Amino acid sequence: MKSIIFGAAGILLTAGALPAFAADMAIAEPPVETPITEVAGIYDWGGFYVGVNTGYAWTGVEYSDGVSAINQDLGGFAVGAYAGYNFFNDGWVYGVEADIKRDFNDERFAAGGTTLETETTWGGSVRARLGYAIDRTLIYGTGGYAFTHAKLEDVNTGASEGETLHGWTIGAGVEQAFTDNVAGRLEYRYSDYSKSDVFGAAGVDGDIDSHSVMVGVSMKF
Repeated sequence: MKSIIFGAAGILLTAGALPAFAADMAIAEPPVETPITEVAGIYDWGGFYVGVNTGYAWTGVEYSDGVSAINQDLGGFAVGAYAGYNFFNDGWVYGVEADIKRDFNDERFAAGGTTLETETTWGGSVRARLGYAIDRTLIYGTGGYAFTHAKLEDVNTGASEGETLHGWTIGAGVEQAFTDNVAGRLEYRYSDYSKSDVFGAAGVDGDIDSHSVMVGVSMKF
């Protein structure tokens, strides 16, 4: 009889302990990971870049033979390339850039009883740049040394002469980074070149200046 009583008591104790044991055996759920939110960074304008550009230039040539003066406008398209290096610091962008271009602006006109053909061929510049960037948009100014090769020919006699003129240039532009490596730009520049005796081939002296608007696309490395 005692064994029956002790057996029943053991069963009751075991049944009471089962819920607590089952709770201890529950599989713990893995912790919930906090999602990572990516914060968009500010575009870095620093580094080396190369690009190509094209546009239109309004070139003015002033001639004087000591008696009469001639103002001739040479308008034409231009194609070129540029390269430079930018430093980027707290929104400010500064650096140096060089470019070279080919002008297509030859014109003929009458002067001194003959027909002259004049043009500027190759030109370029080495300039400083300074601007401020609002993320991927850069507004900048630029200025420095400029050169161009001018040519004058007497169409009737075939006499011609060419010379490289040196001067200065200044301008401004806006640049937009479309991707981390590709940017486009729109730029205006005024260039003024020194008076040259290249025009002595026709008995005249001349002075050249130019207004240009160029669009370009570059790759940053």
